[in-house]
Amino acid sequence: MNKFLLPILSTLVFASPWGLASLAISAPQTGVAVFTTEGRTYQGEYAVKNQAISVNIDGLVYRGNYAANPRNGSPAPGDAQTGNWGRAFLFATSAKVLQCQLDAGFPRVSGRCQSADGRNFDLKPGAPRQPSRTISAK
Repeated sequence: MNKFLLPILSTLVFASPWGLASLAISAPQTGVAVFTTEGRTYQGEYAVKNQAISVNIDGLVYRGNYAANPRNGSPAPGDAQTGNWGRAFLFATSAKVLQCQLDAGFPRVSGRCQSADGRNFDLKPGAPRQPSRTISAK
């Protein structure tokens, strides 16, 4: 083998486990946010990269963005700070609005939301979605 290529290959092989481990430890960039009201639960989704959040409530899809409240410099997206962390405004095509006060940021989101019709929702992190199972016919 080429004496110049061998050190490069051994470095790549040796370093790859740490590179993969560091990726696995980082906070998720997308996830599930659960909206609960009056005993009903609705699963929404969030994306840290573009600070987007969405949920389908009774067939009406709400989409919008969240933002951290500024304090001594804004926390970075994905920071899990507690307290009065931020706000989210989600809009549906029917011009309805879902307004949220976030106590904690993503991925450990928590807070309260209120729809235009006065319904109150608790907002919590959800479990990662499981891949759908397909049943084969015999």
